[in-house]
Amino acid sequence: MKKYQILLFTFLLPFIVLAQKNWSPEQVIKIKNISSAQVSPDGTKVVYTIREALMTDERSEYVNQIWISDIDGSNAKQLTTGDKNNANPKWSPDNKSIAFTSSRDGKNNLYILPITGGEAEKITEAKGGISEFEWSNDGKKIAVITADAPTDKEEKNKKAKNDWYMWEEELKQNRLQVYWIHHKDSTQKYIHKLLTKENISVYSFDWNTDGTSIVYSYGKSTKANDNNYSDIALINIETGLNKIIANTPASESAPQYSPDGSLISYYCTENPNDWPGAKHAKIYAIADGKTWQLKATPNEDGSIIGWTADGKNIVWSETNKTMTSIYTLSVDGKNITEFSKGEKKYIGATKINATHTYLTFTLQNTSEFPELYVSKLNEYAPLKITSLNSSLSSLPMGKTELIKWKGADGLEIEGLLTYPINYTAGKKVPLLLNIHGGPAGNFGQTCIASNQGTYPLAALSENGYAILRPNPRGSTGYGSNFRMANRQDWGGKDYIDLMSGVDQVIKMGVTDESMLGVMGWSYGGFMSSWMVGHTNRFKAASIGAPVVDLSFQNLTDDIEGFLPSYFKSDPWNNWSMYSEHSPLRYVQNVQTPVLLQHGEADQRVPLGNSVMFYNALKRRNIPVKLLVLPRQPHGPNEPRMVLKTMQTNIDWFGTLIKP
Repeated sequence: MKKYQILLFTFLLPFIVLAQKNWSPEQVIKIKNISSAQVSPDGTKVVYTIREALMTDERSEYVNQIWISDIDGSNAKQLTTGDKNNANPKWSPDNKSIAFTSSRDGKNNLYILPITGGEAEKITEAKGGISEFEWSNDGKKIAVITADAPTDKEEKNKKAKNDWYMWEEELKQNRLQVYWIHHKDSTQKYIHKLLTKENISVYSFDWNTDGTSIVYSYGKSTKANDNNYSDIALINIETGLNKIIANTPASESAPQYSPDGSLISYYCTENPNDWPGAKHAKIYAIADGKTWQLKATPNEDGSIIGWTADGKNIVWSETNKTMTSIYTLSVDGKNITEFSKGEKKYIGATKINATHTYLTFTLQNTSEFPELYVSKLNEYAPLKITSLNSSLSSLPMGKTELIKWKGADGLEIEGLLTYPINYTAGKKVPLLLNIHGGPAGNFGQTCIASNQGTYPLAALSENGYAILRPNPRGSTGYGSNFRMANRQDWGGKDYIDLMSGVDQVIKMGVTDESMLGVMGWSYGGFMSSWMVGHTNRFKAASIGAPVVDLSFQNLTDDIEGFLPSYFKSDPWNNWSMYSEHSPLRYVQNVQTPVLLQHGEADQRVPLGNSVMFYNALKRRNIPVKLLVLPRQPHGPNEPRMVLKTMQTNIDWFGTLIKP
């Protein structure tokens, strides 16, 4: 009898393991993430932050803690503890201290901690909080970006409920300040100076070599739209005199001094700014004010990481189809070299240290979690620093493969197809079409088990679903022409690209017409709501933060230049075109049950979009639900809200499209 029990247990063990649900939302929310990292100026150590979800009876947030290790990852030690956020650590030039921001006193302020031990010292008393900071090269000063806080009068009026205001007439701005960290005033506060008193908002900045000037990018306000029309100026620390060095209808941003201080690199759009258009690195010469553009990268849409130590190259990172690549661009504008050539994993979170000698970044693939790596800048040779989630590495994940098909006009389209765990070839399973945001977004070969986002791919795979994640025309990673190929055509050829991908998976024998679902957030929400109005092939749809009325969207969002850039017109100059491409105009055709999910505080795609779609479907007696997420912006950023969206999606498809 005992022998029979052992055999029975052995037979059932594989099924018990699969039933454990290793990748449920409750499990993946526990995954640890690298959120920032920097190698010390002397190249001997690396400081980094680990982010984890904190959920108690009274709190739901992500908290970072700071760690330090030797450059090879050995002797790792945690520097900060507790339940308060400690983030964005940066080395002092003498390698002896780390500056970081922390919310331990209620507001996000700047602290300095000796790496030999002791208590962190608070440097700033910013009521509005600190968003960014940088050491000067001599280590005597730190510049910070501070947010305007409410005045005493505004606080008093708020309590008295006399807090009316005129829209956009008294804007709160982000301002540039400098702190002298070795000098205090009579009240024992560090001496500091406000540099930007004008009614502008500072987005990013960099010190010159001798600490006498700062170059910064700025816009009219903190609004995301104004950030996309930013300019660049220099300011003298002592005199406060400003010199504008880039001020055109293009967007000029992210300025950085060369190591010798003679040149400034910056990121620049086409002139005038074209939202999906090409972006390049440009150079400004301090001596004569001349500017020139560097050689175009393959995708023409990435970011400047920094300079090489010799000042001869700019380091640039960008999406490369479903991967990422790092390039070096010669400052003379003649050459481009793929620094990370041959890398088979997805590169993320790249950062150069202060002496331009080391690069930190994460590497991952569809079945491996992101971990921290470092490499010298003279040769790409990744050295692994962390193994945060090693206890999960042996758990099975669904296989993901890259597939290709012909979309509209025969254009080649790529997508990532994830199979159910232990999938058997030839077996037909439910297929969920997952559409990315943007539209200039991208699905890359990142780990399918993630504690961020709204669609729990690993859990859905574990539950028996296949998931297709296409990069249709309009996506980034395939060059500027591909990225702009959906201009004035949202819901046209991009729709055909996506549906052709579904047809391809059906031809592969993975699924059939009776078990199709669709899901997407933002532009993915637009396209999902467009699809259910143009086809009844899907048995269920999960639609997140959708744009359903283009005119309403353009006149209520925080990026008012975005849709006119794609549609080459403001809505009042072409109401019919905006209407023609609005999913709401086809709501009378919808037969598919719809789940809507939306953040209540979403300024990018206001909640009214989902409310309109919900009301129209409800009045037509189409099965519809609307999950509203309090406090959440354009995508949930609190662990419990992430959990809720993930689990609601699992339950929704589990009810309507059962594996």
